[in-house]
Amino acid sequence: MHSIQLTVLLTVFASGFTAAAAEESAPNILYIFTDDQSYRTVSCYPRAYNFANTPNIDRLAKRGVRFDQAYMGAKCVPSRATALTGRLQFAVESNYDGTDIEGNTYWFPTIRDKGYYTGMIGKWHYGKGAEAHQHGTSWDWSVVWDHGQYDAAGGYYHDQKVMINGAPQLPLGGYSTDRYTDYTEEFIRERAKQPDKPWFYWLCYGAVHGPYTPAERHKGMLEDKPETAIPVDVWGPRPGKPAHFQGSRWQKGEDGKPYRSGKSLDFWVKQQTEAVAAIDEGVGRIVKALEETGQLDNTIIVFTADQGYVWGHHGLKGKIDPYETAIRSPFIVSCPKRFPEGKACKAPINGPDVIRTFHAWAEAEPRLFMPGRDITPLIMNPDSEPVLKQWSKIPTMMTYVHNRYEPMEMARRLKNKEWKACMYSKDTPWYFMILVENYKYTRYAHPDRIEELYDLDKDPEELDNLAVKEEFKDKLQEMRAACIQSIKDNGGSVFADYLPPPKTGDTPVGEVPTVAKPSGDTIVYWNGEGKRVHIESCKRLIGDLSTMTKMTLAEAEAKGLPLCSKCPGSTTAGSGDHQLSENVPGDTTVYYDGKNRVHRVGCKRLSTDPKVLATMTKMTLAEAEAKGLPLCSKCPGSTTAGSGDHELSENVPGDTIVYYTEGKKRVHRKGCRRLSTDPKVLATMTKMTLAEAKAKGLPLCSRCPGSTTPR
Repeated sequence: MHSIQLTVLLTVFASGFTAAAAEESAPNILYIFTDDQSYRTVSCYPRAYNFANTPNIDRLAKRGVRFDQAYMGAKCVPSRATALTGRLQFAVESNYDGTDIEGNTYWFPTIRDKGYYTGMIGKWHYGKGAEAHQHGTSWDWSVVWDHGQYDAAGGYYHDQKVMINGAPQLPLGGYSTDRYTDYTEEFIRERAKQPDKPWFYWLCYGAVHGPYTPAERHKGMLEDKPETAIPVDVWGPRPGKPAHFQGSRWQKGEDGKPYRSGKSLDFWVKQQTEAVAAIDEGVGRIVKALEETGQLDNTIIVFTADQGYVWGHHGLKGKIDPYETAIRSPFIVSCPKRFPEGKACKAPINGPDVIRTFHAWAEAEPRLFMPGRDITPLIMNPDSEPVLKQWSKIPTMMTYVHNRYEPMEMARRLKNKEWKACMYSKDTPWYFMILVENYKYTRYAHPDRIEELYDLDKDPEELDNLAVKEEFKDKLQEMRAACIQSIKDNGGSVFADYLPPPKTGDTPVGEVPTVAKPSGDTIVYWNGEGKRVHIESCKRLIGDLSTMTKMTLAEAEAKGLPLCSKCPGSTTAGSGDHQLSENVPGDTTVYYDGKNRVHRVGCKRLSTDPKVLATMTKMTLAEAEAKGLPLCSKCPGSTTAGSGDHELSENVPGDTIVYYTEGKKRVHRKGCRRLSTDPKVLATMTKMTLAEAKAKGLPLCSRCPGSTTPR
C-alpha cells in the first residue's frame, strides 16, 4: 500500500521533468564515478574537511542538487556490480570472477535499443577480460583499465594498461586521472559530431583509491593546512557496540595521536585529499568541453563515488563497515535546463535507485529485475516535505556480503549455520542496513552479534546504539521486520528467513560486551615456548594445533601458565606473551631463513607450515645474536629497532634474481607484493640479476623487500 501511494505521489511531483523532457531531445547522461572518495573531500558538503577545495565539483552542486545521504555500495567490486546490473550485491546472481555472466545481465543494451550511444572509461572491477567488459554488446566505445587482471593491468595512478574498444592491452601513459580526462574530452568532442544521437558515458576514475597518489603538481599542497580533526571514538571503548567494533585499528603515537604504518592520520587524510585535486580539475575540463561543443545544456551530469573512507571514526580505517563516514558517497546531479539549482536533498538513495533513474531519463523500461526507485521527483522537489516524507517511509537498503553475488549460495551457508563463511574479515559478519526516515538499522548475519540502531538526526556520529535501550524496543522490532522485508524486496527472498536471530538484551548501555571467564576444564593449547596458554578461538593462537600441548586450563595454571590476556573471557592482567616489555629470553628457539633476521614462533612473518620450518636453521636467540642475527622487529616481544627484514636500509645484493615486464620502469624480486606468484605469469617475464637490471637503467621497485628506491 505504501509503495502504491508513493508511486502516485512521486509521479505527480516528477511531472515537471516529464514536461520538460517532452520539449527537449533525449538527454545525454554523464556518470562520473570516483573511487574511495569521501563526501568530506568535497568542499560543498557541510561536514567537509576544512582544507577540502573542489571548486569545479562545487560548481556542479551550485548548478544542481546535492544529495546528503547516498549509498552506491561498499567496496570496489559490489558498487560496480550494482552499477552494471541495477541490483544490490546479493541479487546480482553471478560469480565474483565474472564467470556465469549472461549476455543480458548488464543493463546498457536497454538504452542502446532506445538510440543511445554508450561509452565507458577507467577502472573495471567486476569480472575480467573482454568477455566480462561486453564491448559491442554494452558499449559502443570503451577504454578499460581491467583492475581484475592485477599485475598485468598496472597500478592505480601510473603504468596502466588499457583495452581500447575490446582490443589487447596498450600502455595508457601518464597519470591515470589526467589521461581518463583526456579521453573523456575526446569522447565529448566526437559525440558533438552527431548531435541528434544521445549518449551515456560512465567515467570511472581510479583515484582516490590507495596508494592515494596525488599528481606531482599537487603533492604537498595541504601540508601547511590545519590538522585533520581526530575522531572522538578513535580509541574506544564503544559501549553498546557489537563486539567486532571494539578496539582500534590505529596505533597511538607518543604524541597521543593515531598512526598507521608509521604515518599520522593527518598525513593519510591529506595525501588522499591531495589526489582529489586532479579529479576536480578533470571535472572542470569536462564541463568546459561540454560548453565548447554546445552539449552542456542537454547533458545531465551525475557525480558520485563507489563509497567513502572512514579514516579513524569508530577506530576503523577502511570503507566497508556500515557507518556513514565509511560508506556514504558524495552525490550531485546537475543540469540547469531540466533541474533546480543550488539545492540539497536529505532523502537517502542507493545504487539501484540511480540505475533505475537512468532508465527513466532514457525513457526505457528495465528488461530485468531492477528494484530501485526513480529519484527524479527528489531532484525536482529536493526540499518538499511531502515528497521527502513519502520517500523516506520506504526503506533504503545498503549491504555488504563480502564476495558473494549468488543468493542461493548465501542461503546454503545461512541455512547450514556456517557462520565463519558469512564473514568479510576474521570476525566481522555480513551486514544488511536500512534507512527509514531519521533511523538507521543494521543487522548482522551472525547469532553472536547485536544489532545497531541510530537516530541520525540526533546522533550523526553514530555513537549511541539505541538497539540496547529498552525504550526503543518497539522501534527495534519495527526496523527488524522492515529489514527482512527490504531484503526480500531487493531480491534476497531465498535467504532472508535464514538469517539468525540477533543477539539481544545482554549488553547494558555503558558497558562493553563481555565474555564469561573460561572454566578450569576449558581446553587450552601451549606451544612449548611461550608464557601463556590459549583457547582455540584466541586470535593469537598461531600454528598447527597438533604440534602443541593440549591440556585443561586448570592443568595449565598448575604449571604456572596463565591464560593469554587476549583470549575471550580472560582476566589475565597485562598484554600477554605477544607484547612483552622485556627482551625475549636468550634460550628462546628461533628460526633463520638466510636473511639478516631471525624469527620466533608467533611472528606473522614466520611460516606456520612444518615443512617450511624444517628447511630453516633452528637455534636459540642467544646463538643467533652471537652470529649477528637480531630478532625480527615484528616478533612477539622484540625490541629490535626498525621495521624488520622487509624494509632494510641496505641495498639488495647485485646477484639477486629479479623479474621484468616489458614496458615497465621497475624490476621486482620475489616477495614483492606487486609481483605475481603465479609460475605461468613469471614465465612470461624477463629474468635477470639486479646488477643486470641496474645496468639497463631499471631500478628495483620501491615496494620490494630491502629496496631503497624512492617511492
